[in-house]
Amino acid sequence: MITPLMPNLMPSLMPQTLAIAWLALAVVLEVCGSCLLKLSDGMRRRLLGLAGIILVMGAFAALAQAIRGMDLSVAYAVWGGAGLVITAIVGALAFGQRIRLSGWAGIGLVILGVVALKLL
Repeated sequence: MITPLMPNLMPSLMPQTLAIAWLALAVVLEVCGSCLLKLSDGMRRRLLGLAGIILVMGAFAALAQAIRGMDLSVAYAVWGGAGLVITAIVGALAFGQRIRLSGWAGIGLVILGVVALKLL
C-alpha cells in the first residue's frame, strides 16, 4: 500500500532499454516518413505521400510506447532533436539541400539542449 508518506517504489512500466528502443524506432520512422513526404512532391505522388503519413503516424505510436518507460520531456526532446538533426543531414546528402553555418550552429544548440535536459 502506498501512502503519501511512502514514495511510489514500483518499477516503471517497461525497462529503460526497451523504452530507448521504442524511441529509436520513433526517430527512424519520423525521418523516413519526412523523406517520403519530400519525395511525394507536395502529395502529387499520392502513394509516396500516403506512405509518408503512415510512417509519421507510426512514429507517434512508437513515441507513445517510449514514454511508458521514460520521462515525457526527455523522450519528446530526444525524438524532436534527433529527428531534426538527422532529417537535416539526410536533406543535405540525399536532396542536395545546403546547410549554412548558422544552421549547423542551430543543430549544435539542439544537441546541447537535449543533453542538458537529460543531464540536468
